[in-house]
Amino acid sequence: MRTKIIAGNLVAVLVVGLVSYFVVSGQIRATFLEEVDTQIANDAQVFERTWRLSGLEFVAAAAEQASASDTQDVFTALDESGQRDRAFRRANAVADWFGRQHRAAGPPELVVITDDRGIGIARNQDRNRMHGEDLKRQLGTLEDALDSGEATVDVWSFSSGQDKLLQTAIAPIRDPEGAVRGAVIIGYDMSNGMATRSGELLGRDVVFFTEGQVYSSSLPGDLADQLRAMLFDAHSAVTGAALSGGGATSDPFAAEVGDDQFAVVAGALPLSPSTAVGYAVLGNRTAQESKASAVNMILIMTGLGLLIVLVYGFLIGTSLLKPIEEMEEGVLAVINGRTDLRLDIESAELGGLAYRINQLLTVVTGTPEEDEDGRASSPPEALSEPRAPAGGAAPAPSGGDEEDPELAAKLSAEPEDEYYARVYREYVAAKEAAGENVSNITQERFVQRLQANEKSLIKKHGCRMVRFQVQVKGTQVNLRPVIIR
Repeated sequence: MRTKIIAGNLVAVLVVGLVSYFVVSGQIRATFLEEVDTQIANDAQVFERTWRLSGLEFVAAAAEQASASDTQDVFTALDESGQRDRAFRRANAVADWFGRQHRAAGPPELVVITDDRGIGIARNQDRNRMHGEDLKRQLGTLEDALDSGEATVDVWSFSSGQDKLLQTAIAPIRDPEGAVRGAVIIGYDMSNGMATRSGELLGRDVVFFTEGQVYSSSLPGDLADQLRAMLFDAHSAVTGAALSGGGATSDPFAAEVGDDQFAVVAGALPLSPSTAVGYAVLGNRTAQESKASAVNMILIMTGLGLLIVLVYGFLIGTSLLKPIEEMEEGVLAVINGRTDLRLDIESAELGGLAYRINQLLTVVTGTPEEDEDGRASSPPEALSEPRAPAGGAAPAPSGGDEEDPELAAKLSAEPEDEYYARVYREYVAAKEAAGENVSNITQERFVQRLQANEKSLIKKHGCRMVRFQVQVKGTQVNLRPVIIR
């Protein structure tokens, strides 16, 4: 029984736990993956708008530095050497200013000051580098900025000693009369750091690429080859369209890089008229799906629930089975002849049942019950005597223990044989007068039970002798004990 109780509860907890796990796990995984797949296109739009906004802020800051009096003073020098010195110092000062304003990105890779023809005067970090270079050949929007007098932003494929992609702001420098005297060009390397910062704003990974080359990305460096293969081999049509200058972003597509699966959108990088640059925004579907591992807590709680059910079921089963086993053994002992045995069960659940079984045993065996004061009373004769054993029904002493000196002296003086015979005759006569069947009440059995009750009362009261008187109240026949000191 205990095993069945425990097993049933274990199965119930296990079934509920596993069904909950698989249902919730499936729904959560589907929700997380759907979030990536449906949001990646919006994330690409957010990236483009963020890139444009940062470009406008970049240009505004460059224009502010171009309009500063220190920048205009570059062109007030009397000779070329003095102009170059001033341009060199001013370029370094502008780089320091941007470094302070944009601490996350640090100082720009390049600050160069040109004349009104787009010829380099000096750049930061090196007074002589780029001096005299015609930068319009490398940066087509420089000529437009000098002609229009409007600041602009571009991506510069910078190849002076090393190939780099620079996000570039170009701001014309005007003299006090408003004439364009030259330009300030400020360029930030589109490095892995820039890609990482862009990706952090979106909560995605970002990649910058050019023709056949992944320039930078927020993904780990050991995935560079696999990232390149994904973009230019498996999905070359998408990257080709992004670099063709059409301007449209691709539809989301699934791709694998390393051990992870991504949802990807690729497109042409905004504000890069001089250089064909593409970008890709990648949503990590594998990492998103792993978030659903939180549902594993259901399995942990299911295991804990199984352990609790096992321990609790064992304790409850034991608390129920032990009293039942004691009752079974007690009833079996009564069947085997121990008719005086009664159940003593201390159980809130089964104590009442044990008490009723004791009452039933009293009725069936005809054994007198004793109350808390040790007074014996007979079971209902209508039930007990028809079920009495062949040896005769037991007498049923009842009532209070009397101490009447005169009656005690009289009963103690009566010979024992005569006393038992008289009491038996009076008891049977009273029963017959009450209309009860006394055929199963034999004198031998009657005397044996009477003597057993006498011994019990003598032990209880510490007296010398106990004898009984037949007492009739209506149709109830009882034996009243008389204490003899």
